[in-house]
Amino acid sequence: MDTIGIDIGTVSIKYVRCSGKGTKITVVSKGEYAYSGDITDLEVIFSEIAASEGTNNEIVAGITSEDIVKKTFTIPILPKKEQKEVLNWSTTKILSVPLEDMVYEHVMLGEVDEKGVKKEEVLFVGARKQYANTILAALRHAGFRHISLITDIAFTYFQVIEEEIKGSVALIDVGGRRTGIFIFDAKNLMFAREILTASESFTDSLMSATDYSYDNAAKYIREKGLNDEFYDVLRMPFERLEGEIQRTFSVYNQRYPDKQITKVFLAGRGAKIPQFFERLKETMIEETDYLPAPREIEVEFIPAYTLCMDGDIYPNLLPEEVKASGKEQSYVRWLKIGSAIIFPVLLFLSLGLFGSLNKANITLSIEKANLAKKQDGIKKLSAMTASSVSQSELSIIRSEALKKDVTFITLIKFLSSKLPRDVYVKSIDFVSEAQAGVSATPAAQQALPKVAPQIAPQAPAKTQKGEPQKPASKNYNLTLKGYILGEPETLELTMFDFIIALKKSGFIRNVEVTSNTFREMKGRKVIEFSVNAKVLNYEI
Repeated sequence: MDTIGIDIGTVSIKYVRCSGKGTKITVVSKGEYAYSGDITDLEVIFSEIAASEGTNNEIVAGITSEDIVKKTFTIPILPKKEQKEVLNWSTTKILSVPLEDMVYEHVMLGEVDEKGVKKEEVLFVGARKQYANTILAALRHAGFRHISLITDIAFTYFQVIEEEIKGSVALIDVGGRRTGIFIFDAKNLMFAREILTASESFTDSLMSATDYSYDNAAKYIREKGLNDEFYDVLRMPFERLEGEIQRTFSVYNQRYPDKQITKVFLAGRGAKIPQFFERLKETMIEETDYLPAPREIEVEFIPAYTLCMDGDIYPNLLPEEVKASGKEQSYVRWLKIGSAIIFPVLLFLSLGLFGSLNKANITLSIEKANLAKKQDGIKKLSAMTASSVSQSELSIIRSEALKKDVTFITLIKFLSSKLPRDVYVKSIDFVSEAQAGVSATPAAQQALPKVAPQIAPQAPAKTQKGEPQKPASKNYNLTLKGYILGEPETLELTMFDFIIALKKSGFIRNVEVTSNTFREMKGRKVIEFSVNAKVLNYEI
């Protein structure tokens, strides 16, 4: 099965059909269609590609669109199994739409130093489900069934960037209606920005200053470009574009001082405008060149070509159920191939294994007997342990443990959402006021079995006079310890904001600062604090 890479741009759609995988692909055919951006045109173009190349091909699509969101943010360094919840929670803070309405992926970019604290940087790539389903429906309407990838075109260029280049590499893709500024480091897309000044901006400026029609103005830009004749007219869009590029580079170099941009490549239809490359190169301090194209393809077909190379490395914005279906089909295909190879091997091995079967059965019988003895001992030990602890003692311990668990989770949620910036909590300790009143007999202090027996609800204990005991206090004594970072003159103000936030919470009260010490940490002034308070248990 061949692969068709489709580059859905702002003014044209280009495709490349390739056979093979990875770097050993061969171009079979290619094509380009004018595109207005209307979904009806999209379906017509896909149908023409299907008529030309057939529908029994794997489809990978890359899109240049404002409907694809790319944003970077940082999270604390966490184990992988704990990252997902933190990633999704952090993403909701930077989006204007509900996360559940999007298809998305998080790309981990590596560690960064943020105000002296090591954090993990993340690139979020996502699109609304409705938009992704629209692209998918148009492809299926054209007859394509093997659709394995929908991604952002920004990711496709790094596969043709030379690996030996030192430092970060910027790619400026001057398209029809948008210019993409993409910055890569070590094959990772570290920074992405798209601006509206692009090739058609020059056509629009020439039309507004002359009596040229759109076709005549576009032809002039395509053939004569930014020569001296109309450069005064075209200077404004050029300088606007050049200024946005410089500002983008400045922001990146400030954020990553150890990953400075050393090389700039130009691509897209705008890079072909006469005199555009020469004038832009004069304004750049970085080494600037055209993006080199693979030998078998023209530069404008690079995104469609690289989509065919290895689609698995790109963020995939297909709906989850479609991706799951594609994986299932792939597993079935490989299972058929594997079965044909493995069956003769299994037949050969089975002849050798048959002789060992009787010996294995004898060993298994011995092991079963030993296991039965151990299980019998465990049952006796469990009965002894359970009988040594009264039901009332277990009820008190179990109830207190449940309260603490839920209270601790509530406290963590509050701190994670309301903790002022630059306040870092290093420890949380709390015990109930009633803990001292819970009698712990020597029997109750013994190790309890992992699975406690079912305990029936107990009636309230009574005093010697027959009156019920007072209910346990609903408060826990809370101690928070941590650090406050920031500028020296704002440390005390941040501390004040922190205390106010605790008091406003509603379930943390009697807040008292027991320690408030200035000290140096990694050459910076910080406040090391300790705060005592009372926190209501989960019943609130």
